[in-house]
Amino acid sequence: MTVTPSCDTHVVTTQLALLSNRDLPERVVRTRRRPMPRRINPEPVIRLDAHTREVGKSGVAEARRRLAEIMATTERAQQLVQAS
Repeated sequence: MTVTPSCDTHVVTTQLALLSNRDLPERVVRTRRRPMPRRINPEPVIRLDAHTREVGKSGVAEARRRLAEIMATTERAQQLVQAS
């Protein structure tokens, strides 16, 4: 390694020292708190009555039942194709 004396360079005004790993100070990991994002227009809270909630649950149950039927039919069709 070559070190150029400071008198040979006009631009360099600070001498830097090379440190080995054992000479380096231990790094301190700092966690930064992230501020909660502020919503300009917060969404309104929607409260459902018991009837509306029950209708929604029954609709979800029906959709899940139909999806299970479709998956079973698709699986059975694949089994038949592989068997033939």
